[in-house]
Amino acid sequence: MTKPPPRGARPRAPASDPFAPNHPPSVDWLDQGLDFLDCDPLADTIHWSTGILLDLPDLPPPVRAALEKLSSCRVSLSSLSHAESVCDDASEDLKLGQNDRDTYADWSTRCVYYQAFLGDHVCALRCAVRVWQIAMAGGHTDLRLGNLLRTHAEMMSIAAYCDGEQWAPRREPRSARRQGDGLTALQIIARSVVKVEWPNNVKRGPVRDDTGFDPRDQDEDDLPEAAGAGLLVVRSVEHLPGSAKDGARSSGGTTPRAEWAPIAGVTLPRRPVPDLAAARRDLVDQYPHAASLIERILNQLVGRSFARLPPILLVGPPGSGKTRLATSLATALGLPSTVYSCSGVADASFIGTSRQWSSGRASVPLQTIRQESLATVAVVLDEIEKAGTSMTNGNLLDGLLPMLDHAEDYRDPYLECATDLSGITFLATANGTRGMPRPLLDRFRVFQMPEPTLADLPALARGIVGDARRERGTDASWLPDLDGDELGLIAEHWSGGSVRRLQRLVDTVLAGRETLAARH
Repeated sequence: MTKPPPRGARPRAPASDPFAPNHPPSVDWLDQGLDFLDCDPLADTIHWSTGILLDLPDLPPPVRAALEKLSSCRVSLSSLSHAESVCDDASEDLKLGQNDRDTYADWSTRCVYYQAFLGDHVCALRCAVRVWQIAMAGGHTDLRLGNLLRTHAEMMSIAAYCDGEQWAPRREPRSARRQGDGLTALQIIARSVVKVEWPNNVKRGPVRDDTGFDPRDQDEDDLPEAAGAGLLVVRSVEHLPGSAKDGARSSGGTTPRAEWAPIAGVTLPRRPVPDLAAARRDLVDQYPHAASLIERILNQLVGRSFARLPPILLVGPPGSGKTRLATSLATALGLPSTVYSCSGVADASFIGTSRQWSSGRASVPLQTIRQESLATVAVVLDEIEKAGTSMTNGNLLDGLLPMLDHAEDYRDPYLECATDLSGITFLATANGTRGMPRPLLDRFRVFQMPEPTLADLPALARGIVGDARRERGTDASWLPDLDGDELGLIAEHWSGGSVRRLQRLVDTVLAGRETLAARH
C-alpha cells in the first residue's frame, strides 16, 4: 500500500509558495511549523484526503468512508475525530505490515492537528505534548529544535485561546501568529487564568505564612474558595409562584418553587479529574478490546479542571457493549449516571416540558443534578438513532441541539429560567448513524466501538460476574469469578462478538452453580 507516496504528499501548491514541494505538509513539517495549504486547515484537509483516495483505492472500508466524508467538504471536529479514530484502529491492526501501520498512525496524528487548528482545546494540548516529547528526545539540529519548541509554544497558545473561547479558525500564516503577535505562550496562558479576588474579610498579618494558613482560622471560612470549585446551576426560583426561599433545604411544599429551592442559588460541587492512568487501567482491565478507544476518550480530560467529557457517540453493532462501556466510563470518572433509553421516544420530554401541562417536569439532566446535588453528572442516551422523528409533541433529536450548543445557558421550559448544564457529560450509543440529523452528529465526537474476540473472554466474564456481585450485594467469597472449566464451557458457545450474548451465557453458568449448590 505504501510503495507509491500518496498524492496528498506531492507538490500541489502554487509556484509562488516557497514551500510548494512540501504541500500539503507532512506531519513532520507540521511539527516544525510549516503552514497548511493556502494557510487554511480546511482546504488542506480536503486536498490531503482527496489525494489519498485517488492514489490508494484499496483502503480499508472504514478509513475510505471517513476520508470520503472529508474530501466531500464535510470537514468538522466530529468528522475529523471519526477519521482519527478509524486511522488509529488501522494503525493497531497486526494483520498489516509495519509500514502500513505507521502510515495510518501518521494520518491519525494529522487529523489531531486539523482538530487543534479548528479550535479543539484537547487536541491542541496533545499536539503540544507530542512536539515537546520529540524535542526532548534529542538528536536535533539547532534549527529543528528551535522549530519544535516554537510549535510547542504555539499549540499551548492555541489551547489557551480555545479554553477561553477566543479562538476562531482563520487563514493566516502560522509564522505571523508565532512571531508577529509579540506575545509568548506563557503570556497568553497567563491571560486565560482566572484571577482570584480576595474577599475583604481575609485576615492579613505576620502570623499568616506563605501558604495562606492561619492557626487562628478554625474553619478557614475566611479563605477564598478555589476558582472553578463549583457551579451555580440554578440561579434562583423566586420568580415562580410560592414562598420557598432559594437554598431552603426543606420547604415542606409541593410547588415547583419548593421542589427546586434546595439547589437554587447554591454552588454545587464539581468532581475533579481523577487519576487518568488509574482510570485507564481499570477500564482496559474490563474492556481489553477497547483499549485504544478508552485512551482516546480519556485523553480529552487532559488539562481540564473538572471531570466532564465533550458529547461522545459510541457506534457499534448490537450487543457490542456500548452502553456498559459508557456507564463504566462515568463510574471511572466518579460521575453518577442516568441511562435514558431513546428507543421509541416520540416527544421532547427529555429536554423538559412546560408547567402548563399537568405532567410538566424539568429536563432529565437537571433532574439528575438535583437528585445527586452535584453539578457534574453523566447522561447516557442509549440507542439514540432509534428516537422518533415525529414533530407532534416535539422531537428529541432536534431538542438536544440547544442543550448541547448552549449548555451553560440552557433555558429550562419547566423552571422558565436559564440553567447551567455545562458540567453534564453526554454519552450516546447507536448501532449506526444512518438517518441521524447531520447537525446533531456534528455536535458529537463519534467513536467506533470495536467488537470483542475470544481472547477477551476472561476479562469480560470477570466484569460481568463483578456486576452480578454488585446487583446481589455480595462479594467474591460468595460469588467467585469463573474458573477454567466454566470459561471453557462458555468458549464452546461464544467465539466473540455480542457481549449481550456472553452475559446470558455467564448468567446461565451462575444459575447452574446455584442449582448444583442446592442439591448438595
